[in-house]
Amino acid sequence: MTEPADADAPDVIHRFAELVTLVSERPTAAVEQRALVRAVVDAAKQSGAKLSLGEGGALLADGRPVALPFLAKRFTSYGIDELGITGKAAVADLLDLARMLAAEPSGTDAATAFAGRAAAIDARALPLRLRPRSAPAPAPEPVAPVRASRSMTPGRPSRAVTPLGGSAIPAKKERDDEVGLERALPIPEPKDADLAAAVSALAKAVSSAELGQALDQLVMLSDLAFRQGRHADLVEAVAALVAIEYQALERDSSDERRQLFNGALGRLTKRPMLLRQIAALRHQKVADGEATARLQAILHRYGTYGADALMDEYVSARTAEARATCVVALRTLRRTHDALLALARGTDELGARQAATILGELRDAESEVILVELLRHPKEQVRRAAVAALGRFDSPSSIDVLALALDDESVKVRLRAVAALNERRDPGVVTLLTTLLDRDPDTEVLHAVISAIGAVGSPEAVQLLIRTAQGEGTHPLRRSAALRIMACRALVAIRSPTSMAAVQVLRSDRDGEVREASMRLIAQAQRRSTTSSIAVVAEP
Repeated sequence: MTEPADADAPDVIHRFAELVTLVSERPTAAVEQRALVRAVVDAAKQSGAKLSLGEGGALLADGRPVALPFLAKRFTSYGIDELGITGKAAVADLLDLARMLAAEPSGTDAATAFAGRAAAIDARALPLRLRPRSAPAPAPEPVAPVRASRSMTPGRPSRAVTPLGGSAIPAKKERDDEVGLERALPIPEPKDADLAAAVSALAKAVSSAELGQALDQLVMLSDLAFRQGRHADLVEAVAALVAIEYQALERDSSDERRQLFNGALGRLTKRPMLLRQIAALRHQKVADGEATARLQAILHRYGTYGADALMDEYVSARTAEARATCVVALRTLRRTHDALLALARGTDELGARQAATILGELRDAESEVILVELLRHPKEQVRRAAVAALGRFDSPSSIDVLALALDDESVKVRLRAVAALNERRDPGVVTLLTTLLDRDPDTEVLHAVISAIGAVGSPEAVQLLIRTAQGEGTHPLRRSAALRIMACRALVAIRSPTSMAAVQVLRSDRDGEVREASMRLIAQAQRRSTTSSIAVVAEP
């Protein structure tokens, strides 16, 4: 439910509060968000304002209390002491800030995560003061990421995330408490004697010394199984490690035990292809329910790195069935969208395009939000991939999201957006395409727009095409014979009495090309009608 904005708040604050709640409740309402963020910018140019957090969590606007509980709650959660909105604020920065504030706080240190993302915001236009935070406790040894298709260097550090038009943000570190299993996994009973003894010793380990020794043994046997190609033993060994970790930390979740398990899991990924092999087995063993459960649990435990391995496997999979299985597996991982967001914001153009493709396969609300961000990517090919992915969505908001791409500077992106709208065959696209038909400078785009309007075939579409065929409108090329003939073709394809009558009228048009095209198209339509009638009569 949208919170009512305080009438006593300055206009810029009033509109900003509306923007944040709109993004929170309707994250894919791109058209409404864009209109509202421009209203914030306009209000800020008239008079800036400052929000601050007072005593007891009350929100102050320019020092005066305002009743904006949703914003006050977010300020408290994210450790914001003060936020200024000046006349220099940019649309992109304001929208990014609204998305950060709209997001539900998650993780153990939401304030630190917010501070990292907010570093990309222009501090002069949107001055932000955060509460000082105490020094964090030393983090456990991070699990080394595996990016097999892009880099096979063992122990490569995690990617830096680069926002679109912002400075670098360090990639989010994995924490074992964020990627732990949601329920217990049965501990495997290996047939291999050495592996069975190692699993038993780990399950029975009590002291830290016993635990460390048992973990070292199981990691060594896991690595040996991987190097020797004994995939069944590999899966049993790593699944046992993950299952016993869950069981052990249920009994005793002390930092020392967490670090020991986390370190063991991290050492396994120093074999760059190990997680990738797990991801490959995930679709190869899809018919084996027990193996599938174990493999999925392992990938889940590795958080974004498990998702990365599945994404790499999806890209290189040779069959549609394998890719479909990878998508199913990605849908059930809790950190899939974190991994995709990092890839989308990275500096690798190919990686961003691959992220767009996978997001188009997932087709959920979180994926749609990331694809909207990719529509602002500096590379044309990435924006095209994002539009193609959005064209696969069937959510009510997807048409509004695709409308954003109709303003793209690239002709190819605009063409892809028109094609995606064409595939929807929704009467609602006619309004969007009308604007494009009146102003787009590219002839190829105009022809694609006319074809898309013709594909809708609604009464509104017919009237718009009649206007275009008659050379009316505001576009400088409205009297172009090529444009008018294209509209005639679309009208004949619709074949309604109104559309056919409009084309017949043009047989006496002043433009010779239009006259000839009109007569030719009518004659062709009549021949097709006659042929169809004969075929029907000839049938026994």
